[in-house]
Amino acid sequence: MHKDFWNYLYQTFELIDNMDNENQNLLSQVSARLETIELLYARHFDPVDSYEEYVAVKLINAISHAIKRQ
Repeated sequence: MHKDFWNYLYQTFELIDNMDNENQNLLSQVSARLETIELLYARHFDPVDSYEEYVAVKLINAISHAIKRQ
């Protein structure tokens, strides 16, 4: 599970990094990708056993909500 999470996170970084900045849907694409991470992993990590992953998911959640408020 942990390896899958980090691989998915890395793939997300690559997709965001390679997105065309002129695309009007850039924020919605990023938001959708972050939301997918939330849906897949929000309840999979316990802060006691998987602190780094837990914090990463919480950060993704906060960024996703900030984008939606725009």
